[in-house]
Amino acid sequence: MTPSTPAEVFREIDAREAEVGARLRALSETVPAARVFARSLLRDHQRQQAEREKLRKRLGLPGAAPVRARAADPGSLPALRASQQALVNAHVEGLPVLGYPPAVDRLAHHLVALARHLAVIDLWMEAEENGD
Repeated sequence: MTPSTPAEVFREIDAREAEVGARLRALSETVPAARVFARSLLRDHQRQQAEREKLRKRLGLPGAAPVRARAADPGSLPALRASQQALVNAHVEGLPVLGYPPAVDRLAHHLVALARHLAVIDLWMEAEENGD
């Protein structure tokens, strides 16, 4: 679903981020080597959440509602990659809808960080495929 209002943009991002977070927490429990990576990404999520809350206030939108993550197969690296891609896509699709340049700028910065996370996940998957 392509969002048509800023409120829908933020809700979609929140939902996708919650799914990625659930997957990161599950992976960090089953793959101890992933804990530092997961904590780093979850800290980025917290910072981005706080910045989105400020933007919501500026746009006169209600604060974020609690989101229950929908994450089947939470410990799967390919599932994490798919969820991260969905989070990146939510940002891409949402930018044109925001209509407020400071919000577009801030979420574009988030998009760059999330794309970087996606690249690291891709490298991790490649290393696993190669037996590294």
